[in-house]
Amino acid sequence: MNITSKTDVCNLALDLLSAGVVRDVDNPSNPTEELLSRWYEQVRRKVLREHSWNFALKRAALAASSTSPAFGYDSQYPLPADFLRLLYIQGENGGPLDYNLYQLEGGSILTSIGTSSSGTVNIVYVSDFQTVSRFDPLFIQLLAHELALAVSYKVTESNTNVQRIAEIRRGLAALAKAVDGQERPPIRVERSRNKWLRGIGS
Repeated sequence: MNITSKTDVCNLALDLLSAGVVRDVDNPSNPTEELLSRWYEQVRRKVLREHSWNFALKRAALAASSTSPAFGYDSQYPLPADFLRLLYIQGENGGPLDYNLYQLEGGSILTSIGTSSSGTVNIVYVSDFQTVSRFDPLFIQLLAHELALAVSYKVTESNTNVQRIAEIRRGLAALAKAVDGQERPPIRVERSRNKWLRGIGS
């Protein structure tokens, strides 16, 4: 069976709990569908934020806001609407810049060291990726286990189920993140302040 919708993922979670099936969590018509509808998006975002999943990575060139931060920094760059987690700001050689040179705050990246002539900051980030058919298979399994864990007591009223799913989830999380990480080369961190100034917008 191909997993192509959030309802499919929710049914995988219910399979883990031996708790039947649902038809449509986007338009819930019974208590189980309503429960899964409440939890799905929260759990999906949680699992996305926990790791730099390759399928959810995006790059963006952020333009500086015309409004400066109140104090402490000179410039701010509003984050994309689908932003979930910053991985790095791209420097001269394509690697990450020193995290001491910026701050995430109020939906923006704040800096106090100037910008390049282009006035942009290039970032790599984990996006709020929602297309189930393009999820990594190991991510789908982990998401189903996390969702099962979130709703297990409400659905089954069994602490044994909670403990069982939690134990399986720990091993699966380690495997999924390890495999995903093996598909990405290591990244060298830039520490030079001068490289930051040259690297922004490059």
